[in-house]
Amino acid sequence: MKAETSEPFVLFLIGDTGELKTDGNDAVFNLLKEHFPSTTNSMIIFLGDLVYPNGLPPENHSLRKHAEKVLTFYHSFLKDFKGEKRFISGNHDWNKGKPNGYEYVLRQENYLTNLFNDKTIYQPSSGCPGPILINSSGHIAIIAINTQWWLQDGFKPAGKQFGCSANNEQEFFAELNNLLFTHREKKIIVVGHTPIYSYSMHGGRYKFRHHLFPLTVYRKNAWLPLPLIGSLLPLYRRLYGAREDITHPRYRRLRAELKLIFSQYPGLIYACGHEHNLQHITKNGNHFIVSGSGSKVKYVVDSGKHLNFGVDKRGFFKLTFFDKKIVCECFVIKSNYLPSECIYRVELN
Repeated sequence: MKAETSEPFVLFLIGDTGELKTDGNDAVFNLLKEHFPSTTNSMIIFLGDLVYPNGLPPENHSLRKHAEKVLTFYHSFLKDFKGEKRFISGNHDWNKGKPNGYEYVLRQENYLTNLFNDKTIYQPSSGCPGPILINSSGHIAIIAINTQWWLQDGFKPAGKQFGCSANNEQEFFAELNNLLFTHREKKIIVVGHTPIYSYSMHGGRYKFRHHLFPLTVYRKNAWLPLPLIGSLLPLYRRLYGAREDITHPRYRRLRAELKLIFSQYPGLIYACGHEHNLQHITKNGNHFIVSGSGSKVKYVVDSGKHLNFGVDKRGFFKLTFFDKKIVCECFVIKSNYLPSECIYRVELN
């Protein structure tokens, strides 16, 4: 077999880390650090929801000190990472989608930019929808989009006066397609916060127990039986949905356009967080990775037509790009008493 001719590129994908332990005893972050490569040919992307519950509040807010502590931890944690670092925003970073969320996301971006002394650390910047090319080297192209821009209440920026390349939704889709077409000969990774496909709550997927014990959707051991009434929540979120659910009208429009565009580029990888679990889904020749269990865990249904892998464990994905193949690995914390391990490994076509 012919040896690889260049150093592989390593990409870490981890999302929804906003409830991490800042005392140095966070199991996921300690596991992640064990896998830091010695090469600069690497990148780590935090896939949104960087601070729970409401991103970075104003200075006089009761949660301000906690939020600063979390953001400062990212900086200290990444000081030994030799590759590139990127953060994208999620709904919690936009004050959980409330009308004043734009103020919150700008405040968080400025804080991280100053902390890392890096104007590229937070993408897409200025609360813009994107798309933005955040890496193009060799045979790889990584593009970031701001999915929360689509779902956000209140003001959201567009146009050059706010530092955005796209003036409206149609221009966003046109720019995204142009970027993908320009880099069509490369391995393309698109990153955002919310999923296009999901076999969990935001995807309208529920287990049988959730119809009988609906409170277990939110608390694992809330075994209060509510038959019939309990089915109303899954039915509502499956048919219409909250703003952060795939079935919500705004979300449906974004999702439909992205599915159509992505299907033209076989082998494209879309990575996101939002769901607090780990999933690998394949459909229409594309790969969809959900990596949102950086600090919280939520169920995944047991099986699905396009679901290759799904687990409700804290962890992250690691992609290694060789000259002629991509190795996708998922690392998780098994429990407080068992060693952490790679529980899923597959080559992506």
